[in-house]
Amino acid sequence: MPVLLRGLVLPVLGDPVPRGAVVVEDGVISYVGPASRAPHLTGEVTEVDAGDGAVVPGMVDAHVHLVADGAADFAGSVVGSSAAQLAATAADNARRSLAAGTVAVRDLGAPGGIAIAVAARIAAGRAAGPEVAAAGRALTVPGGHIPYLGVEVQGVPELAAAARAELAVGADGIKLVATGGVLTPGSALGNAPFAEDELAAAAAVARAQGRWVAAHAIGHEGTRRALRAGATSVEHGYLLDDETVELMATTGAVLVTTQVAVARMLRHRDQVDPAVVARAEEVQAVAIESLRRAARAGIPIAGATDAGTPFNAHGGVAEEAALLVADIGLTTAQALRAVTATAASCLLRPDLGHLSVGAPGHVVVTGGNPLDDVTALSDVRTVVHRGRLVEPIRRTP
Repeated sequence: MPVLLRGLVLPVLGDPVPRGAVVVEDGVISYVGPASRAPHLTGEVTEVDAGDGAVVPGMVDAHVHLVADGAADFAGSVVGSSAAQLAATAADNARRSLAAGTVAVRDLGAPGGIAIAVAARIAAGRAAGPEVAAAGRALTVPGGHIPYLGVEVQGVPELAAAARAELAVGADGIKLVATGGVLTPGSALGNAPFAEDELAAAAAVARAQGRWVAAHAIGHEGTRRALRAGATSVEHGYLLDDETVELMATTGAVLVTTQVAVARMLRHRDQVDPAVVARAEEVQAVAIESLRRAARAGIPIAGATDAGTPFNAHGGVAEEAALLVADIGLTTAQALRAVTATAASCLLRPDLGHLSVGAPGHVVVTGGNPLDDVTALSDVRTVVHRGRLVEPIRRTP
């Protein structure tokens, strides 16, 4: 059944259309423009009036972990669950993400091919959820960051073989753990565990197949190695200096911000491992200036959540958009683009994150105008996914 949405239309890649309309037919957008010029639709039509809100593209979260649901003990919740339990958690988190207006996610680390399997079930129409681009298992060094979400490898041959293995079982790209991380005890943020040639070996395998390469990267040296090795995105980027930002500009890599992960965890600091809290506080103290430095340099920024980490529920990418405005200084239009079209670029999906004729029929109606107040993205009133209405979960920032 066709869907006709009326109201203020924010295409993202085009100018706003007051008193506009979007038509979705057979799961694809067939019209975007003034409501007065919308095609006449015959037969049964689902009509949605945005009222004082806006019609926007479905949001995209470029960094999630579907197998985790925000438990205080992130590692324990994964290690202590069976494969069947993790699969059920991933499926539930996928449904919640879609209901919150997130129509596509990029999963950057899950054991046992679970995220890849969930992605396949959703793509085949056997499960509800957003489109999922999955990295499979993250590639990390022995004893490194998030081994429970990845595979421990070392040396050029092992890195290349591991990348080939993940892609062979259906991964859409690869995840390289290029530095230490906040959630791993004993993992210094400035660590650069992989040599550049190791990272390059894995990245070359992925890029030769036209796939993306996401690099978990916090410290300076590990981030630079990952960029020179061929990373297409830098995840987190909490400690970027001028030299690293200049290198990012040269390579064209996207900065994927995940401020909301730290903010949400620190709201519950009394329930989290004190060592993890200390590293999170260290990051929070310097991250804002790091991200502002990248924004001033014109680095493309994608908003994401790292959902699944402590107290970080899925479906909250709208909150990251709000932090990009409040803390980093992006305009509301830039923040909207960060959680739509730019985030979609990390998935190598230029068809997502905007309202254009021929694009997939993923549309959201918000309760306010996010160009006036970006927190309106958290007030999701209607979700259309593949041309079908989805019951939304209404959230407040």
